Amino acid sequence: MSKRILFLTSLLIFTTIISVCAQQRPIGYWRSHLPYNTAVGVAFDNANNLYVATEKTFFIYNISSKQSEGFSKAEGMADVSVSCIGYDLSSNTAIIGYENSNIDLYQDGAFYNLPDLKMRNISGSKKINDIYTSDGYAYISTDAGMLVINLEKREIKETYNFSIAGQGIAIKSAAIAGNNLFAATDKGLYTGNKNSGLLQSFTTWGKIDTLRNFISLASVNNKLFVATVDSVFEYINNTLQFVFRSDSNIRKISPGINSLWVCEGIRSNFRGKAHKLSLTNYIKTDSFNVFGFCNQVVHGDTDRVWVAAGADGFLLREFRGEPYKLQLPEGPSSFPCYDILANNEELWVAHGGYDEKRRANNNGAGFSNFRDGKWKWYRRFEYQPFGDSMRDFSKLYKSADGILYAGSVQNGLLVINPDGSTLSYQQNSFIGTSSVSPTWYFVGGFAEDNNSNLWMTIYGGKQELAVKTKEGQWYPITVPIPRSGIPNAAADIIVDDNNQKWYATSGASSGVIVYDDNNTPTNTFDDRYRLLLAGKGVGGLADNEVYSLAKDKKGSIWIGTKNGISIVSCPAQVIEGTCEAENRTVQYDKFAGYLFQEEIVKTIAVDGANRKWIGTNNGVWLISEEGDNIIYRFTQENSPLPSNNINKITIDPQTGDVYIGTEQGLVSYRSTATDGGKENADVKVFPNPVPTGYSGTIAIKGLVENADVRITDISGQLVFRTKALGGQAVWNGYDYTGRRPQSGVYLIFVTNKDGSQTKVGKMVFME
Repeated sequence: MSKRILFLTSLLIFTTIISVCAQQRPIGYWRSHLPYNTAVGVAFDNANNLYVATEKTFFIYNISSKQSEGFSKAEGMADVSVSCIGYDLSSNTAIIGYENSNIDLYQDGAFYNLPDLKMRNISGSKKINDIYTSDGYAYISTDAGMLVINLEKREIKETYNFSIAGQGIAIKSAAIAGNNLFAATDKGLYTGNKNSGLLQSFTTWGKIDTLRNFISLASVNNKLFVATVDSVFEYINNTLQFVFRSDSNIRKISPGINSLWVCEGIRSNFRGKAHKLSLTNYIKTDSFNVFGFCNQVVHGDTDRVWVAAGADGFLLREFRGEPYKLQLPEGPSSFPCYDILANNEELWVAHGGYDEKRRANNNGAGFSNFRDGKWKWYRRFEYQPFGDSMRDFSKLYKSADGILYAGSVQNGLLVINPDGSTLSYQQNSFIGTSSVSPTWYFVGGFAEDNNSNLWMTIYGGKQELAVKTKEGQWYPITVPIPRSGIPNAAADIIVDDNNQKWYATSGASSGVIVYDDNNTPTNTFDDRYRLLLAGKGVGGLADNEVYSLAKDKKGSIWIGTKNGISIVSCPAQVIEGTCEAENRTVQYDKFAGYLFQEEIVKTIAVDGANRKWIGTNNGVWLISEEGDNIIYRFTQENSPLPSNNINKITIDPQTGDVYIGTEQGLVSYRSTATDGGKENADVKVFPNPVPTGYSGTIAIKGLVENADVRITDISGQLVFRTKALGGQAVWNGYDYTGRRPQSGVYLIFVTNKDGSQTKVGKMVFME
């Protein structure tokens, strides 16, 4: 028996390497999908690594390998919305400052959080503006004063608060020259002896200039330079001597090698510049342009300069040539996420969009595609079909034949064929101008019906529906239902099991339209339709303002409104008026009420086990099939979510990954359910072998829907039994007695309800 087990174990380990390669991430694993191309700051360890902070992320660039490693909240960062970064050579510590005053220290490959200032009850802004380091200390300039951090002890040593007539003064930057610590504020420039034990009292600080608004300091060769938004001065003998005037907006000054660098940014055209000033005569000896703001410069040696740029990300300029982009960690082109397509680990993400009142954001980031571990960007100015005008793409759909349909708020429909060729529909097409704006061609949503016809809503168009038949022809359709609010404000659309189209007609008094084309999309004379509104007898909705629609595994329609969720369990009877929405009463903890009452339900996704993922302005819920139990509750505070304001949730049916899109970025969570198949595929187990001491969830996937799963030892003794969540079963690794099974080979028996589909798999427990 022992030889047989050894043989089976060896064979299983060998074959499992291939079978689980697509599922290396365990159940409960969070992953961020955030961009790294908006650098706000850069710091250097004077050796081989550059530490780069972006708006929401952080990465390390290795000069020798030219590779970068990215980090986000999912990889240990404590927060989002990074404002600046610093590096201390003596303690080998990178310091990350956030706009909400949170602080991270990155030492020896690990993050250490210092939330002291964030937790303080202080009125007004506490944003971190700048980080200066010296001899194991970090001087953190904030809108609420200055913190001095002992980096070895990872603790705040002192706090300096500035105020005039009881009003706090924001500190913009700090630097040390000689024995003096300097502080630049919006109310002047101040100094004190860095070794003084009295600096916690503002009265002990010397006043150098109390008239100007200073934004940045830099110490070079023990000389101090001070910047306002348009000028640079050198501090000499207790006075400020003018050295440089900018014809733009100065954002930061940085020390160079025997030089001073001035970063500029012009908000009107999103262009920046970097200037190099000589320390001897203040002459400008070098300049170069940057696309996006020049946020910070690191002067590595006489021939190389690295730049944190607002749009190009991270740049290197060598030998006075043109700066060029360096390798960034993989990520999409932009943070906002308004729509997501997910299938078998391929992603499409739409970055444009609108606010809650359907006003365009004028976002030119377009959309991004993730496939085979790489992101590809489709954005204005770079993707030729966009030119310089197409923006605010907020809806995506990909057909079975590989055609991508991208809907914009302002610029209509873009179709990308599998060969890369494109078609654009806006002016002089079946898409009419929107009643919201005469220059907008506003696509509201997509859905494919049971006959392979593609349906599209047109928000505010005179003809609010359009259908592309399976023969490839587009037909606009008028639905003559009078309603209040924005005329013909057709938004999200789904198709039910009876081939009826359901679409939200966004607005305060709009509701949902149910439309039946009688399977003749080009003949409107036999069509039927009904408008569902709030109130008994007119639809039964929880509220007239509808945000989201979803069809569950039983064919019921879930409708997310401004005031919770309504459920239609008999959709085939709705148009006849014999069925209305149910506003289900549930009890969570000690409180009973209508399902998600008083929540704006912006998105609903149904997983393989028919459970519902709900996104609101207050985070994410996973609820049971009938909505009567909360399984998970995720917020920005208890998870890597970058924001509680959820725009879209989409589930990859093959992997069970739940993709959550917010205006601050996209994250995914590997959940316990996948879509089940009609028959058992290759049974895959992760992890397999199960390592010694492993305490996570074991996933068994590739199963027929809702299969019965039994795990036995090699002799047939039952160890565990469960029902699959869609196409995946999960096990905590303990038998019925609460014990971890002994090492060896275990058999997995899978069968469907009637026993017509069976499968046997194997897994190994290691000692």
